[in-house]
Amino acid sequence: MPPPRFARLLAASSFALAALGGPGARAGGVGEIVMAVCLSAFENEMAQAGKRPPAGMANYACSCVVGQISSGQSIEEARTSCRSATALRYPI
Repeated sequence: MPPPRFARLLAASSFALAALGGPGARAGGVGEIVMAVCLSAFENEMAQAGKRPPAGMANYACSCVVGQISSGQSIEEARTSCRSATALRYPI
């Protein structure tokens, strides 16, 4: 279960996506916003867990989230599937 701050940041991203026009508007600028929010949340979560992620892990995880959201998945679906994919690729 992600820390509450991570969940709040992802929820804020979902509101931003909805406000900016839904699935068709999810590319480009909104994708950059989701990526930035995800990277910040990822960094905070790793710091709170006292873990140092391997090089590339944050970009892999957050690129996955952006891609899944762009494909129409919800924030929660994207987070869940990308967390699993990232854990398989970067077991820490």
